[in-house]
Amino acid sequence: MRKIKYVLLLLILCAAGYVVAAPWLTAYRISDAVDRHDSVVLAELVEFDSVRQSLKQQLNSRVLRELGTDNKQNPFSALGASLANIMVDGLLDTYMTPAGIERLMRGETPAPGIPESSPPQSPGDEAGHDPNDTKNPPERKTLFSDARMGYQTLDRFVVTVTDEKGREADFVLSRRGLDWKLTAIALPL
Repeated sequence: MRKIKYVLLLLILCAAGYVVAAPWLTAYRISDAVDRHDSVVLAELVEFDSVRQSLKQQLNSRVLRELGTDNKQNPFSALGASLANIMVDGLLDTYMTPAGIERLMRGETPAPGIPESSPPQSPGDEAGHDPNDTKNPPERKTLFSDARMGYQTLDRFVVTVTDEKGREADFVLSRRGLDWKLTAIALPL
């Protein structure tokens, strides 16, 4: 009888350990999928619709604020709002690809026009690097290398990445049953 209690206690501790460690494991799986350019696994771990919506809200409010179109007395505010929406949709087409997500997670800014299915660059393909120089390949920032990770609530886990200029972007993972998924990205706007 005593062995059954210990086995049961061990199973409960293992289950609790998994529940606590699950968002860290998901962050690792996302990192691994991005490094391997595995869009199938990335699609399983990212809710692209909710990430797109979170980015769209942030970018729309930023563009409208910059254009000053939140002033309802301005007759051109409706035109500015519709143009801003078109610009934001174009920007999101860049961000909502595995390559765009990878650049955001590395703390880089995605460049417009990057094809989704572009093969990974070899070290000699990068600008300013001599392809014959095998001693000093260009450094590529490791995914989540400078990231801070932690729970905000029991159902919300945040990975904070700092870019080259010291700005922070938050990658929000949310609990979906026993699994975790990337559901929002808070850009340093």
